[in-house]
Amino acid sequence: MSSRTDGSDVIPTQKLAAEVLAVVESSSLSAKSALREYFEDVDIDYRVRGSVHAYVFEVLKRRNFIDFILEKALGFRNLKSINPFLINLLKIGIYEMYFKSVPPPLATDSAVRIAKEVSPRAASFVNAILRNAENVDVDEELEKIKKRSRRKYIALKYFHPEWYVRIAEKITSDYEKLLMSNLSQTAYIRVNTLLSSEEKAVRRLERQEVVLEETPLPEVFRVVSYVKPLTILDGYDRDFVIQDLASCLVSIAVNPEPADVIVDLASAPGSKTSHLAALMENRGRIIAVDSSKERIERMKVRLKRLGVRNVECTVYDGTKFRYLAEKVLLDAPCSSTGSVRSHPSIKWRYSPKKLQALLKLQRNMLRNSAKIADEVIYSTCSITFEENEENLMKLNGIFEVKKLNLPVGMPGIRKYGRKVFDRAERVVRLYPHIHNTSGFFISRLSVKS
Repeated sequence: MSSRTDGSDVIPTQKLAAEVLAVVESSSLSAKSALREYFEDVDIDYRVRGSVHAYVFEVLKRRNFIDFILEKALGFRNLKSINPFLINLLKIGIYEMYFKSVPPPLATDSAVRIAKEVSPRAASFVNAILRNAENVDVDEELEKIKKRSRRKYIALKYFHPEWYVRIAEKITSDYEKLLMSNLSQTAYIRVNTLLSSEEKAVRRLERQEVVLEETPLPEVFRVVSYVKPLTILDGYDRDFVIQDLASCLVSIAVNPEPADVIVDLASAPGSKTSHLAALMENRGRIIAVDSSKERIERMKVRLKRLGVRNVECTVYDGTKFRYLAEKVLLDAPCSSTGSVRSHPSIKWRYSPKKLQALLKLQRNMLRNSAKIADEVIYSTCSITFEENEENLMKLNGIFEVKKLNLPVGMPGIRKYGRKVFDRAERVVRLYPHIHNTSGFFISRLSVKS
């Protein structure tokens, strides 16, 4: 396959991306999982894969804005009544016009060529809609919305659903910076010290044209730039893993000793588990629990590849699992509202209506943690107050919140509406717009006698 150089030389990058987007929308797969499965048995140049990856993620990041333009271009037609592949081909065309600086005639021509493979009628339809999209006066339309609803305007401007904007407004005065920072992704790698040293792993990555920058954690590096995707490099998921700095800080918060027995109560896919194993130098014992047999099986394969030998994996309900341990790590199932920069489809799938069920699950898992060990590290990749500080307030009769000192982060939220969390200085929060990481909450709890 060759890359596009002009209007007559077109590779099917947009076609592949439209197919992946259709899979994401019709299934529960994340964009990363859909891309991985799509390319699993296909021999395609890494540059094409990278281009497809970029299209998928950039379109998903801006889904509401692109849909807004598309609905204007479609007129009376219903988005859901149109072939999913064609809809996503149209979204890619709009993305090219408005965000990729592709001249509208070229973006339209590319989409029409691909649509012809479906049918002449499909090609004619795509041509008409993209010509309409080109003529949408976006500034005028946004100004109309701004007069009616500032929140809806902000949601479109920064490509987030309105419910997310509402949450962001409540947790930080810099909410627009938070929303903006969710649009950029920062990659971090953690050296797997069970199989490599920091020096050797860094040298190997540098030979593969990866530029790294140190972080406060000696085994964790920020990826400044790379040529080939990290996931196809020599050493991936062996000498190094891709893991956000905030996620790595959770294992540091556990402060595991080599002789400890630790229960990781929601362990899959195993990044934090393998980090704990490395910090423990493969000594002691980690009991990795997850309710999904499929996720546990994948995790076993991954841990073996990473040289982990002190982990016992078990399929069990985290609200009922029993064991005697020194510590529990509960990185709880959550809304993932802190992870939208790396998983943009979360923005469009999650609904605040699901929050009550999540809160019930988190609190039940926390209550069960108190029966397993006297010390619990509780974390989420969520920015909400309810899943974090308020959960600790609700369980004040069970847990004492201990002071947590980490090299990165800031105190929790003290006041949220009329609710006051008077131990905010003892917990740690990380924000994308402040710390250049995923949004995370980390706390250290001790069980009251």
